[in-house]
Amino acid sequence: MIRTGKQYIEGLRTPREVYVGGERVADVTTYPAFRKPIESYARLYDMKHDSRYTDILTYSEEPGGERYDISFLVPKSKEELKAKGRAYRTYSRASYGCLGRGPEFMAALIAGMWESTEWFEQWGEGGAQKVADYVRYVRDNDLFLTHALGNPQSDRSKPSHQQANPFIHLRVKEETPEGLVIRGAKQLATAAPVTDEILVFPNGRQFGPGDDAYALCFAVPTATPGVKIICREPLVPDDRRNVYDHPLSSRFEEMDALVVFDDVLVPWDRVFFHNSLAAANNMRFMTGVAAFSGHLSIHRATVRAALTVVTAMKLCASVRTDVFPNVGELLGKLAAMYKAQESLLFRCEEEPRITDTGTYWCNGDAMSASGLLFPDFYTTMLEVIKRTGAAGLMLTPTLGEFSGDIGELANTYFAGAEDMPGVDRVQVAKLAWDLAGDAVGQRLAHYERFYIGEPMFVSSFYARSVDMSLGRELFDEIIAEGRALHGAAGADA
Repeated sequence: MIRTGKQYIEGLRTPREVYVGGERVADVTTYPAFRKPIESYARLYDMKHDSRYTDILTYSEEPGGERYDISFLVPKSKEELKAKGRAYRTYSRASYGCLGRGPEFMAALIAGMWESTEWFEQWGEGGAQKVADYVRYVRDNDLFLTHALGNPQSDRSKPSHQQANPFIHLRVKEETPEGLVIRGAKQLATAAPVTDEILVFPNGRQFGPGDDAYALCFAVPTATPGVKIICREPLVPDDRRNVYDHPLSSRFEEMDALVVFDDVLVPWDRVFFHNSLAAANNMRFMTGVAAFSGHLSIHRATVRAALTVVTAMKLCASVRTDVFPNVGELLGKLAAMYKAQESLLFRCEEEPRITDTGTYWCNGDAMSASGLLFPDFYTTMLEVIKRTGAAGLMLTPTLGEFSGDIGELANTYFAGAEDMPGVDRVQVAKLAWDLAGDAVGQRLAHYERFYIGEPMFVSSFYARSVDMSLGRELFDEIIAEGRALHGAAGADA
């Protein structure tokens, strides 16, 4: 099935333990800091029922059959891979690339688990079936998941089993006939307060001898007894912002949270593996979770890059600084970065990897290159906005000034170049500030930096695994030429 936005919101009324500022939130659907983001997520659900988007965002396994979000599809052809790409672009456009963890993100990720079900079988009999059953359950009910992968940053110099409190990092407390009892915490669960389910799995090679009890993968409903969601301070504490003054932050703040599991029972059919260092250290690299979710992420990054570059251009055009050669150079480089991002996306889908099971994965080299380069691209884009916008970003009246008693004065003295009314120039500056200066924009930029994990580890792995065959061939040819010369010189001697 495909849920409506109303059905999604109704599901959030299931009681859950969510805390903001030390106080429990009675109803997340009416809490001022959550209401507008919830509406944005609900819109993504409603789009699937809109005749303009249904064929793009959903699929069926047989003609006239039940329709599902296409994010769950395991692509078996390039056409299916590109169809998923069109859907991801459509979702991304709906939030201007500002919702990094919408419902479609985790749908894509667990589709990667579904593609790799046999990998889970080696860690326990029935593992493959449990994963397949869970993904079908999520797909069939069109649920919104979050994931929590990292440990609390307590003492990062020590492994989990050497922490002063053995339960500060999430671990198995005991095994029972019904399932695992777990205690401890995980982060960073984006959108956790407004999701249906929480998936926990290890994020890369971080487990060593003695950490067995911490090596587990499971899923539970967000409303499970004992699950406590502790939110960071809201960057937008209420729902009063409008889309003129705050075009992005008024709608798209994604809440981040620490999830505490206080002696939570996880039924065995929801435990995908546990007590396995090998499984924990290799899940990300040996299943489709990163490849499938990364496909969506590169579309989202490309959409946001397009908006950001054009915002920089329009900001400069509004006061005609774009005619200065030094500013034009900056804008040209931003455009080149965007086109590089577009090219990586193109290669992702046009040169896919085809697995032994006939599944089409995005080109891994191009996807990883995007993940490593885009944070620097994006930081540069925001820096150009700040440098070229200067004081114009700091002195921006509200919509009220233009519609109130001093509207004529505001339009006159905030006017842009070539008779651009003040209300229009300020709107451009407002968008630029939301991207580059507002707290939500700063959070987006920081989040981008660590979106694919710790950059130094991801980069190191990429250096060891990337296809550099042309470079190696050229290197070997040059070395061989030099050695031949050396050999000839030795023979002459």
